[in-house]
Amino acid sequence: MKKVSIFIAILAAIVLLHLLVIKLFFSDNKANEKNKKAATAELKAGKKAGKPVENTAAAAVKTEPRPEPVKVVPKFKFKTISKNPNFGRYFTYRNAVWNKINTIPECIDARSGILVDLGTRNVLWAKKPRDPVPIASMTKMMTLLLTFEDLESRNDISLSTPIKVTMATQRIGGSQVYLDNRETFPLGELMKTVAIKSANDSAYLISEFLSNKDVPAFVARMNRRARALHMPSTKFVNSCGLPNKDGHNSMSSPEGMALLAEQLLLYPQLRKWTTTFHAYFRPEGDKARQLLTNTNKLIKTCPGVDGMKTGYIRAAGYCITVTCKRGGRRLVAVVTGFKTSKERNDFVAKLLDWGYRRAAELAAHDKNSVMTALANTKVKNVESPKK
Repeated sequence: MKKVSIFIAILAAIVLLHLLVIKLFFSDNKANEKNKKAATAELKAGKKAGKPVENTAAAAVKTEPRPEPVKVVPKFKFKTISKNPNFGRYFTYRNAVWNKINTIPECIDARSGILVDLGTRNVLWAKKPRDPVPIASMTKMMTLLLTFEDLESRNDISLSTPIKVTMATQRIGGSQVYLDNRETFPLGELMKTVAIKSANDSAYLISEFLSNKDVPAFVARMNRRARALHMPSTKFVNSCGLPNKDGHNSMSSPEGMALLAEQLLLYPQLRKWTTTFHAYFRPEGDKARQLLTNTNKLIKTCPGVDGMKTGYIRAAGYCITVTCKRGGRRLVAVVTGFKTSKERNDFVAKLLDWGYRRAAELAAHDKNSVMTALANTKVKNVESPKK
């Protein structure tokens, strides 16, 4: 009898458990049916109101919001990131004054030239800006750019890397610091003499070192980089700017040199050198120690000028690439073909003064145009009163 009672109790428990499961099953079905009806009603209401309704099935699955990707700021050894949103874009000649500026009659003395506002990309003045012309020592700007780019990309060299002078270096003429094959100098010191003194022997030695004595390969790199920068009418024949053994000159255009200058402005170390008027080369006590004098006198006489490179050979005349910053506005001027360095410098000083006035006029005109356009838009959006 006792066993029968236990059996009946177990059977009753099993029945109750089944009843509970059945009840839960039907309760879930009713809830799902209710949610489905509510979703259908919401969809219909959204369609009637003309509002977009998100997929309720997808919306039912809630996902955690994805975290914002971490912005990785690249670390550079010498290079900086330009804050100019228009950096590297093509120049526009829409507002350019061509050839002659009424208030600067010396424009006639320039063989070619360009004045650019790097921030807006506006060419303010131009004279044969894309025509090829010998660029003399302005060639060294590309040599310096490739050197800085190698310093960034290579881990086996630095500004303090020692470089032994070679016999070939001693045979380079023109402006030089008279390197001797018994001497060894840090790479940074050689670059300094190129930037300040425009030393041909240092420029050659640097190109020889970076190319493992394959100087033609370095020159080929110079030309590839020029093509990458879209420098018009540009072909380099060596790293220093002197005529090569065949009598050919490195050639470029004012626009090309302005594009090259913009790239070099990314390197503060170069501006430190190009704004240095006097510096010593070789250690104190060395009999061959030299006082370097900057070839660009405008850094002392023209406000805002902080670079970049002068040049002269007979075929090129006196030429210069000038970088200048006043009131946050950065201009680059390139001129070629002057008879004397004084005439060249006087012209560039006047050109920059005129350029900043012209840039301000264009900025004011653009601002007024925007304000007028906004005002016209507001007038069109105002409905006329109904009669």
